[in-house]
Amino acid sequence: MSLVPLLLVEDYMSSRAVDLTPTTVEVIRNQLVNISEEMQARVMNSAYSSMWQEAGDLSAALLSPRAEVAGQSQRAIPIHVATMVTSVGQIVEQTGGYDALEPGDILVQNDPYSGNNHLPDFVVAEPVFHDDTLLGFSAVRGHWLDVGGSSPTSYAIDTGEILKEGLRVPPAKLYEAGERNDALYRVIFANVRDSHERVGDFNAQLAGVRQGRRRLQEVAEKYGAETVVATIDRLLDNDERRMRSCIQALPDGDYEAEDFLDGDGIEDELLRIHATVRVRGSDIEVDFAGTDGQVNGGINAPPSVTRAATHYGIKCTLNPGVLRTSGEFRPVDIDAPRRSLVNPEHPAPVVAGNHETANRVFDTVVRAIGTIDADLVFGAGEGSTNGLTYRSLETKVANRTRGMGGAGACSTRDGINGIRSGVGNTGIEPVERFEERYDYVTIDEFSIVTDTGGGGRFRGGNATRLTTRFADDVELIVTSDRAKTGPYGVAGGGEGARARHVHVTPDGERHELPSKCSTTLDAGSAFELQPAGGGGYGDPHERPPERVLDDVLDGYITAETARETYGVAVSGEPLGVDWDATEELRDVE
Repeated sequence: MSLVPLLLVEDYMSSRAVDLTPTTVEVIRNQLVNISEEMQARVMNSAYSSMWQEAGDLSAALLSPRAEVAGQSQRAIPIHVATMVTSVGQIVEQTGGYDALEPGDILVQNDPYSGNNHLPDFVVAEPVFHDDTLLGFSAVRGHWLDVGGSSPTSYAIDTGEILKEGLRVPPAKLYEAGERNDALYRVIFANVRDSHERVGDFNAQLAGVRQGRRRLQEVAEKYGAETVVATIDRLLDNDERRMRSCIQALPDGDYEAEDFLDGDGIEDELLRIHATVRVRGSDIEVDFAGTDGQVNGGINAPPSVTRAATHYGIKCTLNPGVLRTSGEFRPVDIDAPRRSLVNPEHPAPVVAGNHETANRVFDTVVRAIGTIDADLVFGAGEGSTNGLTYRSLETKVANRTRGMGGAGACSTRDGINGIRSGVGNTGIEPVERFEERYDYVTIDEFSIVTDTGGGGRFRGGNATRLTTRFADDVELIVTSDRAKTGPYGVAGGGEGARARHVHVTPDGERHELPSKCSTTLDAGSAFELQPAGGGGYGDPHERPPERVLDDVLDGYITAETARETYGVAVSGEPLGVDWDATEELRDVE
C-alpha cells in the first residue's frame, strides 16, 4: 500500500505574481523560525507539568495554507513536527474543508488513524487569516501526561487494542469562530487523570498557538499577505529542489537493510523492520516489504509515524543541518504492507510505535543509505524513548520519565554521551524536580556508564544509568528497547552496549526485567534504567592513542577496553600511553 499524503484537497492558493527578492525570502524565513521559537517558549513558560516546563515534550511550527511545515522551533521533535502535516490536514478535510475555516477556529485531534501519531500527543492548530487571505496555520503538538485509558499516564503497551489506550478525539473544531464547543471540552477533560494539570497544559498550548497567529499576522501586515504566502511557497519549492539535488547525486539502485525490536510487550520475540531504499534519479521510494506484521502489543506505527521517521532518516543523512520545511520530503514516496508493524489497521494499539518502532524505522533507513556511502551516515543511537512510568499505589500520583542513552558516532566526530537521539529529542527533568514534585521518589544515581559506547575511530556515545528508589509500593511500566540487539556501528565500528532494566528489591536482590513490561514494586525497591550506548564509526585501531588515553582519563572507557578494543596500552602513574606495547598491540611495522 502506498502511503500517499492524507490531505487530498486542491491547492488552496492560486499562483500569484509577486516579485520576491532573495533578501525578503530570507528575512521572512527567519521570522517563521523565530515565531515558532516564541511559540515554544510561551508554552514551556506557562505549562503546569514538569514534562513540558523542563523536558520540553512539545513542538511548535507554522504551516503553509496546505498544512506543509514552513517554520519550526529549534527544539521541535522530529516525530511531532513531521506528523503535523497529516494531523492538521485531516482536521481540515474532516471538518468541511478550506471553505469551512474561519478566523477564531481552533482545530484539535489525537487520532492515530486520522493522521496523528499516538493518543498522548494532542495537536492544536489555528488557521491564520489576514483579511480574507489564509496565511497558513499556527500549530503546537504536546505530549499530554495522561489521556485516560487503562494505565496511569496512558502508557500500557499490553492492552491489545487502541480502545484501551486512552481517549481518542477525532479531527474536530474545539472553537468555531471564537466560540468554544463546551460539550467537547468537557468530554476531553472528564476522561483524563489529573484534569487540573491537563487543563493548565492545554491552556499553555492554546496560548502558544494564538501567539503564533498574532505574530504571523504582524508579518503579513508589514510585507503583505500575498508576499508572505508566496514566500512560503518559494521556501517549500526551494527545499524540494535542494533535496532532489542531494538525491540526484546518489547512484540509482536498490539498497536494503533490516533491524529488530526486542518484542511487543506481550510476546518476547524479535520483530523485524526491513527497508529497501530505491533511488531513481531525483526520487526515492522506501519499501517496507519484509517487515513483520502488526502485533497485539502497542508498538505498531501508524502511517503518519512511519512517514515521519523515514523522512527524518533521509533528512539526517542526505541534507543535514539547517532546519527546513516539509518541501524536502516531496521527492520521497513510501510503500508499506497493510496490517504490518509500519501500517497497522484499526484497532491495533500504537502508543509506543510513536517512538520504539519509529526509532527502528529511522535506524533501518539510515542503515540502508549507509550501504551507498558510509560517510553519509552514523552509528545507531540508543534507539528508544527509554520510558519509565510509575504511580504510587498509596497517593495515586504518577509520573513518566526517560533515560538517556548514547548517540552514534559519524565519520567526523564521537557520539554524544547521555542524550536522546533519533526521532525523539526531548530533554529530561532535573533530578531536583523529580524529588521535589514526587515525594515518594528518590534518585540514587544518574551517571554516565563507562564502556557503553561502541568502539571505533570515532567512539560511540556512552549511556547513563538512572536509579530511582520508591518509598511507596508502585505500579511500574517500562517502555524501552535495544536489550537484545545493540545499536549497530558503521564502517568497522563496534555495537553500542545493550540496554539493561534491573529491579533491585528492598533487600538488595537484583532481577533483570524485559525492556517492555508492567509490574508492581514493593516500597523500598529501586529500578535501574540503563539505555543502550551509541554505535562506533570506523576501525578502533585507527583512533589516535592520545585520544584513547583521554577517554580513559575521562572515565569513558577502561584501560582494559583501551587495550582489547583499541589496541592501546595505558599504564603508569600518572597514566600514559605505553608506546612500545601499543605498537605491538596494533602490529604496526
